[in-house]
Amino acid sequence: MDRLLHTHPQRRSGIAVWRQIAERLSEEIRNGNFAADGRLPSEGELAGRFGVNRHTLRQAVQSLQDEGLVRVERGRGMFVQHELLDYPLTRRTRFTENLQRQGLLPSQHLLTAHAEAASEKVARELRIETGERVLKIENLSEANGQPVSVMTAWYPAARFEGLLEMLQEGASTTAMLQRLGLEDYVRAESRVTSQMPSEETARLLKQPATRPLLCVASIDADLEGRPVKYGETLFCGDRVQLSVSMGDTR
Repeated sequence: MDRLLHTHPQRRSGIAVWRQIAERLSEEIRNGNFAADGRLPSEGELAGRFGVNRHTLRQAVQSLQDEGLVRVERGRGMFVQHELLDYPLTRRTRFTENLQRQGLLPSQHLLTAHAEAASEKVARELRIETGERVLKIENLSEANGQPVSVMTAWYPAARFEGLLEMLQEGASTTAMLQRLGLEDYVRAESRVTSQMPSEETARLLKQPATRPLLCVASIDADLEGRPVKYGETLFCGDRVQLSVSMGDTR
């Protein structure tokens, strides 16, 4: 907050005071001057900062809302409205490629990685026996340093022994699976629902626990149709737009 300018608008500049405030806040939003969670100061704090009444301040805020730069959440305050990340769900859905095509910098942080017994649900999705050993990997994914999703994936251990050890090398999932003998794989199914985040997931995604998430349950399969991964990805609902490509051949 120390980068914010506290000078008052020029009342005889020929530009409406509320417009000057809107332009100042717009510049600060684009420069990333506000908190990591995107929360702006309260209406009263902003009115005091600019030396105006609340009516004038609300005109400025309304202008920013009209531009799609901020959103107002009743009872919570004002927040920067992040630009939506367009995330295609196709036969060849790859996180890194999806972001790079949009000029964004992808990054992933490993949260957990261990072997466990397959639950009934995971076993059904992977077409293996309940209790069979699977490899569970959980990642936090970011676009330009901004959290966008938490992904949990399960792989049949019998087919991908050694995968957990490879994670320390920082290679892509596709590259690691190729080293383990999987030449290629495609998205066999994606199911999209919504759900509320746990407190831990909200913390990781830097969003309120009251804001819904988009949940994509997916199955990746080899070129013979055998499942190689079951995944559940929780996307920030206000940062990601899911798009489904019909008849995709990539």
